[in-house]
Amino acid sequence: MKKSKGLKSRLIELTKFDIKGIEGPSSEDLKRIIPKVFNTVRKAISTYKKEIDDLPETVQSASQEFWEEIVMQAKKLGIDLVGFAPIDEDLMFENDHVGGIEVLYENAIVLGMEMDYEAIDTAPEPPAGVESLNIYAELGEATNKLTKFIRSKGYRAIGCHPLGGPILYPAMAVKAGLGKIGKQGLLITKKFGPRQRLSLIAVNITPLPEIVQETIDIEQYCKKCNRCVNLCPASAIYKEPIAKENGIVTRIDGDKCIEYFYETMGCSVCIKECPFHKIGYKAQFYSRL
Repeated sequence: MKKSKGLKSRLIELTKFDIKGIEGPSSEDLKRIIPKVFNTVRKAISTYKKEIDDLPETVQSASQEFWEEIVMQAKKLGIDLVGFAPIDEDLMFENDHVGGIEVLYENAIVLGMEMDYEAIDTAPEPPAGVESLNIYAELGEATNKLTKFIRSKGYRAIGCHPLGGPILYPAMAVKAGLGKIGKQGLLITKKFGPRQRLSLIAVNITPLPEIVQETIDIEQYCKKCNRCVNLCPASAIYKEPIAKENGIVTRIDGDKCIEYFYETMGCSVCIKECPFHKIGYKAQFYSRL
């Protein structure tokens, strides 16, 4: 089993979202979405508690056909991105404030779900925040269902909800070959830019499928661009990232970010203003040639 080596995480509290002034369709959407977020979190917690009651003594094995079946099932559940990587204990949080997950199995299935382009383009107005919360709910539900599917095949699995979580999802997504980290600390993919939420399922299964790294080059562009830095309403994005002794890179002032995140129900300005969201990876890459 894998355990954290002490990485600190920030608490996200749904009760702090300021929804009192929201009226119209966004208000009705929130009444539907927020209970679903809580319900999917509770389901993930319940499944985790049952899973660790009797931990396995050996690692299971699976065929290539099994992994192909997992990818097919994920797509059926509306999951857009699927990758595989070994769990890195350096990326595990000391405290999972939402799900209470303390241990993970050896390997991970990393999952991503796209957020609606037009909704995110309204950031920081309510529709963007609503969509952000909606994907937490939708991806949370899909992650729970895929975890249940894996367990139905006789394998052990721990589903990790996209809200909070026991591990640094963007860094795990990079290890799984899904993309690279942008200046604002988000995963950038060729398909959606920064416009996705992530979750993970830890599995007691080996060997993993071959990890195919997505060829994506954003580092030099992000160094020159700085739109997310300059347009962040909370001035929460560092122009130069801070590298810690344990190798973890900090790109965001969390205190500044989280307060505006609560105030706007999810902000998403750094997603909206990113050129990889606005015009896509291919157009951005070829514009430099």
